[in-house]
Amino acid sequence: MALDGTLPATPADDAAPTAAAVVTPDTRSTAQWLMPIAALVEVLITINVMRSIGFIPPLVAFAVILAALAVLGFARPGPRLFLVGGIVLLLFVGLNLPFSVEGLIDPIGSSHAWTDIIAIVVGVTGGIAGIAAFVELRRGRSGDRVSPAARGMVLAMLVLGLLVGTSYVSIRGYSALEGTPGLGVTNGVVTAPAQAPVELDAVGTAFSQKTLQLRAGPGTVYVVNADSGPHTFDIELNGRTLSYPVPGRSTTAVVLDLATAGSYTYWCAVPGHRSSMEGTLEVTQ
Repeated sequence: MALDGTLPATPADDAAPTAAAVVTPDTRSTAQWLMPIAALVEVLITINVMRSIGFIPPLVAFAVILAALAVLGFARPGPRLFLVGGIVLLLFVGLNLPFSVEGLIDPIGSSHAWTDIIAIVVGVTGGIAGIAAFVELRRGRSGDRVSPAARGMVLAMLVLGLLVGTSYVSIRGYSALEGTPGLGVTNGVVTAPAQAPVELDAVGTAFSQKTLQLRAGPGTVYVVNADSGPHTFDIELNGRTLSYPVPGRSTTAVVLDLATAGSYTYWCAVPGHRSSMEGTLEVTQ
């Protein structure tokens, strides 16, 4: 009987693994979903923050880059995209951390401390997830099918960040105001100022006047906030720091006990504002 000289076909399952697995919506792992979702959340948080502090070119640039990463992460995912997305998210958190620390330590002077907390939680989680997704795909694993439980983990992460942020701000805010009668500022002034007040304008996240002049004794500074976001008027006086909140589109009368002549620095305590919102109050006898 004649023998067939051909060899049996090699089963497809025995083929060598590819360098990188193909990503489809049905084969994405939790890490591969987290990176674009985190990038999208960071874009929304950045837009919300810029509504109160104004449009800052570096933040606008990061928002555009993160938006592109989010879109590509959903539409055309790949190993390099996940790696770049993870690095950009961690870099974004790292660059913004110096501006967030002051608000996290004392959030009563910030209108967006709770969003800073959420941004840190989401950014770090998304960054780690992006790098993990890159490692997965480079090893040739496309991940397990996404279950409702995996999507629930994403929602739980955002809810946890929201709860932690709002709870922290509420506790710190209550502690800061607990010893302040009437939710105002205990300033030690017991007589009405006899001298004319001076005006300090907050426009475009900057104080228009860098120097104010008053005489010794009770004095008043009218802080006019033309911005939509809140500011503060902080000044170190008589051995303590006074902080007056100045809501958006409002005027706050700051009454000070100027007992001693000298130069006193005033500033806005909202994180990131002091560099452009600082000046000197000159008190003369």
